[in-house]
Formats: sequence, structure tokens, C-alpha cells
Amino acid sequence: MMKTAVIYATKTKHSKKLAEAIGLFLNIKVQNITENPALHDVDLLFIVGGIYGGASMPALLTYIKTIEAPVPKYAALVTSCASGSQRQITVCNILEEKGIKVLDEFVCKGRILFVSPTHPNAKDLKEATDFAQKIVARV
Repeated sequence: MMKTAVIYATKTKHSKKLAEAIGLFLNIKVQNITENPALHDVDLLFIVGGIYGGASMPALLTYIKTIEAPVPKYAALVTSCASGSQRQITVCNILEEKGIKVLDEFVCKGRILFVSPTHPNAKDLKEATDFAQKIVARV
């Protein structure tokens, strides 16, 4: 049986909402990167994070760099950002350098100050869980 983990990094709790929706769907506990989750024997890793000032959260990048063997086989990214279109390119690059195949990335609109104040909303959470279902079915 494939072991799956969901981790998140957040400043605004938006990524936590998305991670918890995925965790609930997959019936697994989600972990904040501040807890320094161990990823031993993980086959599939969902990484949930946001874009802040045009880049992934520095703490997430630092955590991803510390992942050591045995590394997860696969990763899928879930990203929230004000534009609803920016991707976590640096996270993806670090993962691939470590030999972790990034399967796909789901990007949804996130809230920043008074822009998109209702995001992530119920539709975003549903789309995130649909994405997770698609990824799990794929591997």
C-alpha cells in the first residue's frame, strides 16, 4: 500500500485550510513544516504552500532542502496565490534535484489583504480534493 503524507507551510492559514481538506479526503493527518515532519517511507507527498511576494515561503524552501534519503518517490504541489496562476517553481526544482518526481501542481486563488477576500473558498477546497484524488489514482 502506498504511504501518502500531506505537509504545509503557511503565514495566513490558507495553505492549512487546503491541506486539511486534502488530509480529510485522504483520511490522513496533515503536518505543518514547523513540526519538522519525518517523511520516511513516504511514497507520495502533497506539499501545500503559498506564494508570498512572488516566491514560495522561505521556510518551505528551507524545509524541502532538508529532505534526505529515503526520499518520497512522488510529490504533488498545491499552491495558493493572489493571482491564482503563480507556481512554486523553486520548490519543484529542489524536489527534482533530489530525485523526487513532481507529478503536477494545483494552483488556486489566495487572499492578500483586501484582494480575493473569500479565497480559498469551498470551491477551491473541492478542487484541491479533486486534484488529490486524481493524483492518488494516477500513482
